[in-house]
Amino acid sequence: MTDIDAKDIVAGATTGMLQALSIPDVWCVFGDAMEEFRFDKLLYGGTRFPSRGSFGHIDEALILHRGPQEYADIYLDEELYLYSPTYEWAENNTGFVSWPVAFAKYAAAPTPEQLRIVQLNMQFGVTAGYVGSLKDVVPNMNGVIGFSPVAGMDQAAADALWDVHGADIETLCNLMHLRIAALPQTGLLRPLTTRQRETLEWASLGKTTQDIATILGLSVATVEKHLKMARDALEAQTTAHAVKKATALNLLTA
Repeated sequence: MTDIDAKDIVAGATTGMLQALSIPDVWCVFGDAMEEFRFDKLLYGGTRFPSRGSFGHIDEALILHRGPQEYADIYLDEELYLYSPTYEWAENNTGFVSWPVAFAKYAAAPTPEQLRIVQLNMQFGVTAGYVGSLKDVVPNMNGVIGFSPVAGMDQAAADALWDVHGADIETLCNLMHLRIAALPQTGLLRPLTTRQRETLEWASLGKTTQDIATILGLSVATVEKHLKMARDALEAQTTAHAVKKATALNLLTA
């Protein structure tokens, strides 16, 4: 891993994150630095209202993602992160471990949701990674981050990289979490997925839930779920309110 100049990466990212004035800007600087360390798929969750022994209610969590949008759409729409053994590890531990170590701590039989995660990871070639629990970094703000290496890097190669640069990567993750905690949490708690935008766009055109289901080839229940998650993400009371907020934020193309 001699082509990675860890000192310059950490110094540049530290300056960039400290100078950033918004959470999206912090996430962008952090993500660019992680890519220089060969980790290009990231998922972060942070909550300022943690419950004892957990990360708190998911509706109050800030979720940030970097990587294939299709992967994020499925992972977030189906709320698969709630069922991941790595998420469970992070709830009960602190620090950073590889996926195999986190999985080894999980003895229960796999659930349908966990099998779905395996299927999704195989579909997108996500075969290695790390998880970090950030709940001891900032008082009264919990956080968890998962990240996977670039395509073609298996767990053994990622572990070799981690042996050299793991401390630097942990420093970046902790600083990102600290900086986010210091900034106002404005805008979306989590990004709208493709399906959530589509259902809102059709709703903005006056289509009923049944109409939208027919157009998109989904069940009415699935459309209602996407609309609810969009309302939650936008902190909107009604679908009409969500459409208005999404339009104001330039999130809709219709």
